[in-house]
Amino acid sequence: MMTEATSSRTNRKGQRRRMRLFFFFILCFFVWTGYTLYVQSGALAQKKAELEALKQESAVLLQQQEELTYEASRLNDQEYLAELARKRLYYTKPGESIYKIPE
Repeated sequence: MMTEATSSRTNRKGQRRRMRLFFFFILCFFVWTGYTLYVQSGALAQKKAELEALKQESAVLLQQQEELTYEASRLNDQEYLAELARKRLYYTKPGESIYKIPE
């Protein structure tokens, strides 16, 4: 009789110890999962910010490329080239004088 009672107590102690160990591992798993999620969410936010900045930079570069393409297409026009030469290099036609007005 005594041996069954003591055996039952020790069995319960062992069962409680196993349950505590099991819950400890479960707790460790949740802590590890939460920490990993926290770290990865920070990295994800940083990558999203980088992506947004790169999208804005790409949009600016595309706009600049369109402007340069338009400017290059205009360089095939002789009248535009003459206008640029007059404006930037102060070339004049014979008998013509250019006056630059300060702003």
